[in-house]
Amino acid sequence: MISFELPIFTLVNEPSNTVPYLRDLPDLLDSYTVVPQREQRPLSVGEFDDDDPESPGLTFTVFGEYRVPGGDWDALRRSVVGLASAGWFDVTVTTSVARTLRVRVVGTIIFDLIDESGYADFSIPLWAPDPRKYGPLQTQSTGLPVAGAGVVSPVTSPFSQIGGGNPGRVVLTNNGTTDTIPSFTVTGGGMSGGVELTRIETAQKLRLEWPLLGTDVVRFSPGDGQVWLNEQSPIAGYLTIADWWVLNSGETATVQFDSIGTVTGTPVLTAEWRDADS
Repeated sequence: MISFELPIFTLVNEPSNTVPYLRDLPDLLDSYTVVPQREQRPLSVGEFDDDDPESPGLTFTVFGEYRVPGGDWDALRRSVVGLASAGWFDVTVTTSVARTLRVRVVGTIIFDLIDESGYADFSIPLWAPDPRKYGPLQTQSTGLPVAGAGVVSPVTSPFSQIGGGNPGRVVLTNNGTTDTIPSFTVTGGGMSGGVELTRIETAQKLRLEWPLLGTDVVRFSPGDGQVWLNEQSPIAGYLTIADWWVLNSGETATVQFDSIGTVTGTPVLTAEWRDADS
């Protein structure tokens, strides 16, 4: 079974005589398009390799049917065509997994009345600027590193730690089929010299040298290469190291959270990400 959730209703690909249902969903289950920057080798055979192809947004059409004897087809028509003025909204397609896209109507919504007794076909053309299909939001948080209490003395076998520490790390895994872009938010405490995030596996680092107050919220946004202070002021210019990264298909990233300068309060790093499918 395939279901497609719109703001006005959820369509399922099973015929019904009580509710509208999904007839077809072409293009959405395809992968996104890959467009290489092709260039002929001059006076030679073949083309140059392109390691960084582009992918345009995704356009697709939802086809539905209404087969409800005596049904209020006009109320259905008004809700369906009303999506044309709805602006941006989320849709979710569910197969064996649920995946979400941010879309808006592009083109004309067609409502084809077959019979005023309650029979109609409709089609809704949609456009997703980001063609990736995203899973549910995942989050993980940590405080700054805290030293543990050491090991049992005298040392025994098997080796035993007393514990009590915190490495100050978050771990993100992308179980999707294409790359996804995480974000990182720091809240809850002040750091007089700023903050540093390091991806352990690759040593990529984001070092922000900006004094943070205990009331500040700082969000690192790899998608646009920006750092936002209190969701208002862009302060990426104060990154002294800016090794941005994305999380590729099947990858796991371990991110170390460190402070610069004196710490007040209890700073917390929260990572947010979604699995992404092509």
